[in-house]
Amino acid sequence: MAMFFLFLSIFLFVYIWRFIIRSRHVSPSPSTPSTLTTAQPQVIKYDVFLSFRGVDTRSDFTSHLYAALNRKQILTFIDYQLVRGDEISASLLRTIEEAKLSVIVFSENYASSKWCLEELAKIFERRKNNGQIVIPVFYQVDPSHVRNQTGRFGDAFARLIKKKALTMDKEQSFRDALTDAANLSGWSLGKSELESEFIEKIVGDVLNKLHAMSSSHTTGLFGIDARIHKVESLLNMESQDVLIVGIWGMGGIGKTTIAEAVCNKVRSRFEGIFVANFRQELKARPMADLQRSFLSQLLGQEILKMGSLSFRDSFVRDRLRRKMVFIVLDDVDDLMALEEWKELLHGRHSSFGRGSKVLITSRDRQVLSNIVDETYKVERLNYEEALQLFSSKALKNCIPTIDHRDLIKRIASHVQGNPLALIVLGSSLYGKSPEEWYSALNKLAQNPRIENALRISYNGLDQEQQSIFLDIAHFFRKFEQNQATRILDGFYGRPVIFDISMLINKGLITTSRNMLEIHDLLQEMAFNIVRAESKFPGKRSRLCHLTDIVHVLEENKGAEEIEGISLDMSRLSRQIQLKSDAFAMMDGLRFIKFFFGHLSQDNKDKMQLPPTGLEYLSNKLRYLHWDGFPSKSLPHVFCAEHLVELNLSRSKVEKLWTGVQDVGNLRKFVLSYSPYLMELPDLSKARNLVSLHLVDCPSLTEVPLSLQYLDKLEELDLNFCYNLRSFPMLDSKVLKVLSISRCLDVTKCPTISQNMKSLYLEETSIKEVPQSITSKLENLGLHGCSKITKFPEISGDVKTLYLSGTAIKEVPSSIQFLTRLRVLDMSGCSKLESFPEITVPMKSLVDLNLSKTGIKEIPSSLKHMISLRSLGLDGTPIEELPLSIKDMVCLRYLALHGTHIKALPELPPSLRSLTTHDCASLETMILKINIGRLWDGLNFANCFKLDQKPLIAAMHLKIQSGEEIPHGIIQMVLPGSEIPEWFGDKGIGSSVTIQLPSNCHQLKGIAFCLVFLFPLSSCDFDDRSYVRVYVHVKSKNGEHDGDDEVVFASKKGHALSSDLKTWDSDHMVLLYDLLLVNDLRKNSGNEVTFKFYHEEVNYKELERGHTIQRWIQRPNVESKSCGVYLHFDENPPADKGYKRKFW
Repeated sequence: MAMFFLFLSIFLFVYIWRFIIRSRHVSPSPSTPSTLTTAQPQVIKYDVFLSFRGVDTRSDFTSHLYAALNRKQILTFIDYQLVRGDEISASLLRTIEEAKLSVIVFSENYASSKWCLEELAKIFERRKNNGQIVIPVFYQVDPSHVRNQTGRFGDAFARLIKKKALTMDKEQSFRDALTDAANLSGWSLGKSELESEFIEKIVGDVLNKLHAMSSSHTTGLFGIDARIHKVESLLNMESQDVLIVGIWGMGGIGKTTIAEAVCNKVRSRFEGIFVANFRQELKARPMADLQRSFLSQLLGQEILKMGSLSFRDSFVRDRLRRKMVFIVLDDVDDLMALEEWKELLHGRHSSFGRGSKVLITSRDRQVLSNIVDETYKVERLNYEEALQLFSSKALKNCIPTIDHRDLIKRIASHVQGNPLALIVLGSSLYGKSPEEWYSALNKLAQNPRIENALRISYNGLDQEQQSIFLDIAHFFRKFEQNQATRILDGFYGRPVIFDISMLINKGLITTSRNMLEIHDLLQEMAFNIVRAESKFPGKRSRLCHLTDIVHVLEENKGAEEIEGISLDMSRLSRQIQLKSDAFAMMDGLRFIKFFFGHLSQDNKDKMQLPPTGLEYLSNKLRYLHWDGFPSKSLPHVFCAEHLVELNLSRSKVEKLWTGVQDVGNLRKFVLSYSPYLMELPDLSKARNLVSLHLVDCPSLTEVPLSLQYLDKLEELDLNFCYNLRSFPMLDSKVLKVLSISRCLDVTKCPTISQNMKSLYLEETSIKEVPQSITSKLENLGLHGCSKITKFPEISGDVKTLYLSGTAIKEVPSSIQFLTRLRVLDMSGCSKLESFPEITVPMKSLVDLNLSKTGIKEIPSSLKHMISLRSLGLDGTPIEELPLSIKDMVCLRYLALHGTHIKALPELPPSLRSLTTHDCASLETMILKINIGRLWDGLNFANCFKLDQKPLIAAMHLKIQSGEEIPHGIIQMVLPGSEIPEWFGDKGIGSSVTIQLPSNCHQLKGIAFCLVFLFPLSSCDFDDRSYVRVYVHVKSKNGEHDGDDEVVFASKKGHALSSDLKTWDSDHMVLLYDLLLVNDLRKNSGNEVTFKFYHEEVNYKELERGHTIQRWIQRPNVESKSCGVYLHFDENPPADKGYKRKFW
């Protein structure tokens, strides 16, 4: 009986011990990577699979190797089964397949185990098929004995063959695997070598190979290296500080990928690793289980059924603070769920060992705000990175067709750098036709993987926040944030600023320059959500798709479910005829925006109404914007009490409504460019009106007296109201901007607020501006006020002064004490003959325009304008510039055309634009500036006294110097018709043909000279006139797909001055172009013809607001002659190897 209990005890002990050991493989070990991402149990993907013979090495060498690998946070599989059968299990086979690397410990009796040899054969099958890395370790066995199955190792194998009666195929497969393994570079324990040192070498080799694999894992993820580096710098990896960094961004932007890549890169430095997908883990199991897993992995032990053990336990805290750990909490989207971790994370300096680091990824910035030390916002891939990533998935190694290239660019632009969308879409389109690509682009956000990733944050919102998000996605993209907030406040009857902040924190919307923005994919997701409400557009809550809106309006299909409509009418291809009752059934309508996204002549009258106008608009309207409103008034039954904004620009309105409406919610009122508007409604109850715009309403003769009671009015714009006769006193204490420019009958400055910031009285008949008004002004516009003779008395707060076209005779010396002045425009002040000396630095002034004044001399003290960027002196009688101008180191624009200047002194190197045409007295110029940096080159048209030789020589020297030419072109216009000698190839007319040399790989640039025939009185030139070079390559041996000729053009046109038609004799244009070089290098030895055309640029509008540039040839300009100069790295041989042909 005693023996029975003894055997029973041994059996139970073994059974329980095996259960405990096996349980380690059910729960992750200390270095588990982020595989905890599903609710279902799964097989762990190990870094290393250990294959060994238990009876030889389990209790010593292999156990020590396993422990050393674990200490380096290398997730290693070891099979602890004491008794093995002949066939290995399916789960073990899967473990081998999914391991990154296998280590095989060959010992004397390894080949006596069929189990071991099955593992070995599977490992080499995996190596053959998938390239798995294998490291053989020869422990007290000669590699040659393994290779040839000889010696004691061979004896063990022979015993197996005899015992198991292996088939010939099985035996041969084992022999092949043993031979292949022994032929690999591995590790062999020397007789005098310590096992501990031997194990360290093996572990080091494993680390190096895993690190290389980790690096290669990110090689196809374009742009990720810079993002990894940024996170590493925020973690300050070399510091001993315990730091927490948050990674924040929208779904699919790459937060998890970056966190995992950083973890994989640095994991070997840490004593403990914990990685968990927080959101999905908490779906699958309670928080207590996740905490136990956390403690188990970091402390290296299993904490079973110890529910009372928590982060607060002193035993746990003491052990944690002695370990340097790396923790990744991925996809944390719930602030409450993180509450139980706050104490641990807030007390991180006493919770974890020195040098520990924590990464937390989230879609919600608010979750991170009170926990992390730094937050990294994951930026979208830039355009080039997006192109590379998408192409690598969609094309692999294939060469794209022309159709594919265009679609690649459109897709990359549309996806806006979201990596998940690029990878999913690219992978799905591999091998597909352009038509299938186009179809996929139009329903990109409906892809399940992409939509699921995007909808997580949306699903976490409450119902009203979801509605606000849908409103923004449909109606408020690119709205100024405060404006959108005001309108949405009206929608929901409460402040929504917290909700908008919530949407920003969750990455569902963004702000750029205080404008609301949303990613295209998130916007399309919102469209899909609303589209799913009903298959009938008229029963959906929001409409913004062209075909849906046209159908609903023309067919009267609208219903009370519709809350908002937004339509860009410039996209309408035809006129839409509405019925009077088009909106009769839309009782729930809160938002109407019918606008012109692009203004053009074609936009006129895109929507038509019957002569009786509209019968009905919903009284729930908060926002009404209808460009070109086609009726004389709003419906008689319309109640405007809920309106927050009213914008009927370019309308046919004569009178908006009759009587007094309670418009206490109205904040913005716009009726600009309404030519028939004769009368404004009584706005006495518009107590909250902030902005009133009535620009260019020529039929308006007066504004109502009720304006004087609008004490919250901040902006009033009556610009171009030519016939306005009366103007009431304004009592608003907050009025900041007033424009009554071009109200021609205004002779006296109105009585207005002394808190005014901007006042524009341009082209009015006023004679002076009272000092009481100007005391706090920042911007004053008096352009064209010809009766103003005295410089206004201005306070030190003024920033811009537009005094052009006035009769001012003198600028006071006190101008230099206006410390905030940025712009002073005195152009066209013909009675102004001098400018005061400047004795103190004017640090703010950046723009000074004195063109077309009577100033004859510029004081040298102008150099005290130390920030000046633009100086306009054109059309003045000045004869010289002060030498001190070279010291104006910020000057970038200098206009001198039409002056009497005789010589140009040394100019500042900062200069980027210099206009000098029509300087009839100009004789010399000190050319020390880098002409390659001038945006428009040098234009000396009609400068007939100018010595040209130094200028032409300077251009030639610049070309030969090899110095940087940032814009890739140099341009110079000079009077004359003699092509410089260094242009070796010359032709008659507007083309020249040459034979390219064979050494075009040395070509650095190409220069052209073109002589125009003048006068050109019949020509009409504008600012978009260019000379463009076309290169016609005559193929040799039909090498261009059978075409006789290949044509390509200069990437940029060379701008011609709009004053070209004033030239009254022959002029030549010298051009140097670096941008043609690459195309020419490909055609060494070919015959090429250079043809010169006068062209203009035309822009064609595409969808989504994009435009394309088209070149239109103008045949009415002819050239007398032309020349070509090829610039090489080295002087070409004496026999240049090319011939000239002239046309």
